[in-house]
Amino acid sequence: MVGKGDIVVFGSYPQNIEIISEKEPIEWLVLDKKDDKILCVSKYLLDCRPYHERLEEITWEKSTLRKWLNEVFVLVAFTAEERMRILLSNVENPTQHTLDRIFLLSYDEAEEFLDLEHRAAKTTAYSRAQGAWLLQEDGANTELKENGTWWLRYYGEASEESEGEFDFMSCVNYDGVVEPAAGSVNVSSCCVRPAVWFTEY
Repeated sequence: MVGKGDIVVFGSYPQNIEIISEKEPIEWLVLDKKDDKILCVSKYLLDCRPYHERLEEITWEKSTLRKWLNEVFVLVAFTAEERMRILLSNVENPTQHTLDRIFLLSYDEAEEFLDLEHRAAKTTAYSRAQGAWLLQEDGANTELKENGTWWLRYYGEASEESEGEFDFMSCVNYDGVVEPAAGSVNVSSCCVRPAVWFTEY
């Protein structure tokens, strides 16, 4: 039995650039649990991609990152048997709710489920090879070295109801601080930290 804060292994993805043709087990941090279903976010920043390929006002529903997560990442990271355990989730957004197997956390969810320490996340060698920005030096605090930034699902808090009105997006900074207007949606140096609901067994 697993609980909140535990680390579970599920799926696999390239992480070590020296063996890029091989995939390694993905570690997931458990955020929530309902019966035999668990909500997880990857422990590490697994890839580096823009939120949307073009600089334009965009919603999560129409973003190219959502399409990539649910059409490409899900096939690369999980076997057919593993995909049977992934739940199709009703993902709530300020404007249009979506049905997704893989998604990003929202501004609100990042603050609800993760404390500052666990919002801060390290890049992998693979995500760095894809162009991820990372903290290379941090003075006395070496724990933050190689931390990156990661996209959130929509701009700001849900109560702002501003999804799709801007061509920039929120993200979590290297130190775990949530940045509302972090960067343009087509920035290519921000990382992907997938979230997923799946059955425990």
